[in-house]
Amino acid sequence: MPHNQRITDAPLLLNRYRPLRILARGGSSSVYRGRDEILGRDVAIKLFNAGAIADIRKQQEELRMLASLSHHGVVAVIDAGIDDSTPTDPRPFIVMELVRGITVRQAIAGRELSAREIGEIGFEIAEVLEYIHHRGVIHRDITPSNIMLVDYGTQHSRPRARLTDFGISIDTLSHKNESEELFGTIAYVSPEQALNEPLGPASDIYSLGLVLIECFAREVAFPGTPVVSAVARMTRDPEIPPWVDARLSPILASMTLREPDGRPSAGALIEALRAALRASRD
Repeated sequence: MPHNQRITDAPLLLNRYRPLRILARGGSSSVYRGRDEILGRDVAIKLFNAGAIADIRKQQEELRMLASLSHHGVVAVIDAGIDDSTPTDPRPFIVMELVRGITVRQAIAGRELSAREIGEIGFEIAEVLEYIHHRGVIHRDITPSNIMLVDYGTQHSRPRARLTDFGISIDTLSHKNESEELFGTIAYVSPEQALNEPLGPASDIYSLGLVLIECFAREVAFPGTPVVSAVARMTRDPEIPPWVDARLSPILASMTLREPDGRPSAGALIEALRAALRASRD
């Protein structure tokens, strides 16, 4: 089904949420534009593929954790449930706020971003990471497509970066991930993620570093097939374009070190990016 095609026979979820149009399809889920019939507002509905009952229960546990997140940079989870309109094919779903904006991927495809714009994206997502890491959550899939730039349309506002799609996050306080299969978009996973090793907050820092480098280069740091891309980051660090601002280049290098212990925490990254952005005004 093409994106944005209207749906005419979708069930009303939880007697409240009506899927209207499909926005995107992924390997494990589809995202729909929907309508909250009670409050009369538009929402986004992420419908997961069917799975075993044990998988569904695990997803419900993780959805409860995601719903507890409350931060201006996080696309909020509004509701969740199971679509059992087909009893033999139950499917979990998340209802999220519908964010109106463009992704970082769309932004860099459309034009060259300034060093300040890229620094601001990094700063704002670092704030989100500090918040979720403090709460024991690792995002695991930070990509240009999962960062939204939202323009609030007022005279003195500027686009703000928000992090979306927590569908494969880990609640590190209650789950172990040593046996998890490899998740995430391969071009942006950390070396330890590609090796299927236990993950910590530093994995998200690495992925964000690759996104910021791509904002400057306007091309993926580790292109190629999944195997080629994954192996490349085991043997070399990503190339930082020579035109990157001298204040930001060392920050990007530290974020994308192959050893996670050498990368800055989200809090340290906030301080470094804040200093770089302040210096750029001088």
